[in-house]
Amino acid sequence: MLLLPSVATSILAQDPAISSADLQNLYELLAVHLKVTHIAVTKPIPLRRNQSSSDRSGEENTLRSPSDFAPLYGDVGPASCSNPPTQADFDSAFWVTAKQNGIFQTWAPRWIMFSRGNISEKARLLGLHSVAEAVVRGREDGGEGCTAVDLYVGIGYFAFSYAKAGVEKVLGWDLNAWSCEGLRRGARANGWKAVVLDGEDAGLREVVEDHETTFIVFNESNEYAVARVDSMRSRLPPVRHVNCGLLPTSRGSWGTAVQVLDQRLGGWIHVHENFAINEIEERAEEVRAEIESSLVQSHNRGRSVEVEHVNRLKSYAPGVIHCVLDIYIPPLGSAG
Repeated sequence: MLLLPSVATSILAQDPAISSADLQNLYELLAVHLKVTHIAVTKPIPLRRNQSSSDRSGEENTLRSPSDFAPLYGDVGPASCSNPPTQADFDSAFWVTAKQNGIFQTWAPRWIMFSRGNISEKARLLGLHSVAEAVVRGREDGGEGCTAVDLYVGIGYFAFSYAKAGVEKVLGWDLNAWSCEGLRRGARANGWKAVVLDGEDAGLREVVEDHETTFIVFNESNEYAVARVDSMRSRLPPVRHVNCGLLPTSRGSWGTAVQVLDQRLGGWIHVHENFAINEIEERAEEVRAEIESSLVQSHNRGRSVEVEHVNRLKSYAPGVIHCVLDIYIPPLGSAG
């Protein structure tokens, strides 16, 4: 599939001498010469559904749906679906697979965003010393293994990196059923087993205890993550890493991250946030302090939370950087 920026077609549309038939001929030539089957225009994901330059109102786009996606060539599947989508909707959609860092990721471009700018963070997680440390210690300390939690799992952007790095179980939460299906398909392409649950408890025990299942994904709000993890904790390897995404802030998940992390062993929370360039150090300290405060509130006094690293991932807007904070919470009883 070839994805074009909106400016590519807007320039052509302004030329009255170019007809729609001319454009179709052009797209067909592009498809043949670039060896693609589909062409579409992609635009930035709007913060609100059906948002336009003249209308800033509307429902918040919490599912990060690509409402401005415009197919130009090739059949990308039906333009509408059931709510929630059915298996028939999934089967009739057009799915795309990309390979980054040796990992396949799958999504339906009409229904799900794909962030190519996260590739360096995916690679960083693959080689991150703290991930390797959790994996090695999990294998050494009685063979318990380790678990990672992604509170904004999407199609498995970062979750797949944890699995490839050797993490035994990865738990994920996402409101978008299309993202959960994309993760399931992508996991299968990589040789991993993923089970998607829609909020019901039926069969959860068997899923957790199934050694062949790497990913357990909940198609629900991450507000339920603490209760879910608590109900599974005795049968799960210790949760050593928690990923907090960005929609458009991860603040609401910080307390949840503290509570799902293994209380005895501690671990790492990876916080995604947008900071003004001249405020990165100050804002990082604010995040650290708030997470430390959450520890105190959950009766985990005496542990000093540390910002191990600030990764400046990508530019989000002029003067604004999307950063990832690696925040370390030491084991219970440590001197800090």
